[in-house]
Amino acid sequence: MFTLDSKLKKKIMMKATKFLKLLLPAVVVALTIAACTEDGDYTFPEISLSEPEVDPNIDINLVKQTNNGGVVDFADVVNNYSGESLVFEGYVVSNDEAGNFYKTLVIQDQPENPTAGIQIDIDDASLYEYYKPGQKVYVLLYGAKDNNDNLLPALGMEEQYGVLHIGAIEGTEVARIAATEYLYYIKRSTEVADIVPTVISHSDFDDSMINTLVQLDYMQITSDELGSAYANAGDTYSVNRMLKSCEDNTEVILRNSGYSSFKSQLFPEGQGSIVCVFSKYSSDYQLYIRDTEDIDFTDSRCDPLFEDSFADGALANWTTYSVTGSPEWGYSSYGNSSDSAYISGYSSGYIENEDWLISNAIDLSAVSTATLSFQSAKRYSGNDLELYMSTDYAGGDPNTSGTWTQLSATWDTDTSTWYSWTDSGDIDVSPAAGGTLYIAFKYTSTTSEGAAYEIDNVVIEE
Repeated sequence: MFTLDSKLKKKIMMKATKFLKLLLPAVVVALTIAACTEDGDYTFPEISLSEPEVDPNIDINLVKQTNNGGVVDFADVVNNYSGESLVFEGYVVSNDEAGNFYKTLVIQDQPENPTAGIQIDIDDASLYEYYKPGQKVYVLLYGAKDNNDNLLPALGMEEQYGVLHIGAIEGTEVARIAATEYLYYIKRSTEVADIVPTVISHSDFDDSMINTLVQLDYMQITSDELGSAYANAGDTYSVNRMLKSCEDNTEVILRNSGYSSFKSQLFPEGQGSIVCVFSKYSSDYQLYIRDTEDIDFTDSRCDPLFEDSFADGALANWTTYSVTGSPEWGYSSYGNSSDSAYISGYSSGYIENEDWLISNAIDLSAVSTATLSFQSAKRYSGNDLELYMSTDYAGGDPNTSGTWTQLSATWDTDTSTWYSWTDSGDIDVSPAAGGTLYIAFKYTSTTSEGAAYEIDNVVIEE
C-alpha cells in the first residue's frame, strides 16, 4: 500500500486534472486508494521519486549570456548545443509558502558559492509544495514533452526591470508558464541539498549575484523606521524597508509583499544577520526574504550618537537663526536620497545674507571620542559654507551666544549639478566628548552672488 505525502495529497485533491496524469494513470490511483480505504485507512498513496532521465548541456551562466535585449526563444538556441534538448540544472533557493514570493521560482547553479542565478515565472502560487529550498531541478528550455510524447513549445527569456525572467513565450513577451504545464519543464532530482548563503557586504553588490541566496551581517532597520511592520496590515501593497549596515552605514532595500503572511508583524529592532534572495529593480538592488526566520536581528543596535537624514521633511533636530537677509534655512525634497536641509542666497536677485543652521543639543556625556560626517551639494557660485562646533551655545544669535570653533570639512565644488553629493570626511568633535555638543552650518551670500546648498545625512558616531 502506498501513501502520498501532504504535498501531493493537496495537489491531487485540488488540481487532479493536472497532477494525476503526470504521476500515475488515474485508474491505478483510484484502485490503490480504494484498497487503502477498505481497511479504514484513508491516506493517499505515496509515490517514490526517481531521477529524471535528462542530460544537462548548458549552465545558467550560458543561459544568461543568450540575452539579446529582447525575447530569447530557446528553440533558436538549441542548435548550438549537443542533443535534442536544451537543459540546465540548478538548486531552488526561493520559497513562496509565506507569500513573499509570488508565482516565481528562483534557482542558482550550485548549493554553495554559486556563480549565477535565474528566476522562472510560473502561474502557480504554491510552488513550495513541489519545490522546496535546496531541491535540485532540471529545467528543459527546449525539448519538454507531455504525457503523450508531444513536444511542448520552447521557453523564452526576457529582461524585465534589470532582471532576466524565464517563462512561456506569448506573442512578443515572456509570461508565466501555465499551471498545467510547468511540471513538464521543471523536473525534480532526488537530491535535496543544504543551501549555503554567500556572505556579502554592500561593496560586493553586483548584477552577477541577482537571484542567488546571500547573507548580510551587522544589519538593522534604519532608525526612522523603528516600530514599523514588515508591510502594511491594512492593504496589499508591497513595501520597502530600508536596512542599514553597522559596518559602513550603507543602506539597501528590503522588499516585503503585502500578501505575505507576516506583513503585519513588527520588524525586529535589533541588529544581526539576514539571509535573502538578492535581486534588482531597475537600478536599485533589493533583498527578498522567504519568511521571518531569514532575519536574526537579536543583537543590540549600532545607532550613532546622532543622525538626521531629514527624511521627515522638517528641521526638527535643528534651530535656524537669520542674522541678516530674508532667505533662511529650510528643507528640500531633493536630498540624498530623500529630503535635505537647503538654503539659497537668491530671492528675486542676490541678497546679502548670513544664516545659521544649528543642531539641538547632542548628548556626548557617555563617550570619550566622537566623529561627525555629512554630505553636501552645491549649485551656483558663491561663498563656501562654514562648519562650527560649540559646547556652550545658549540660544539666540550665535555671534554672541556660545564659543564656536570652526572645523575643516570637504565640501561639494561641482556647481553644475545637484547630484554631485560629496562626503565631508570624518571630522573630529571629540573636544565635546563627555558633555554637550552643538554643530552649526553658517551660510553667507552677497549682493553679487549666492550659492545654493543642500546638507544631508548628518551623523555623529563614537
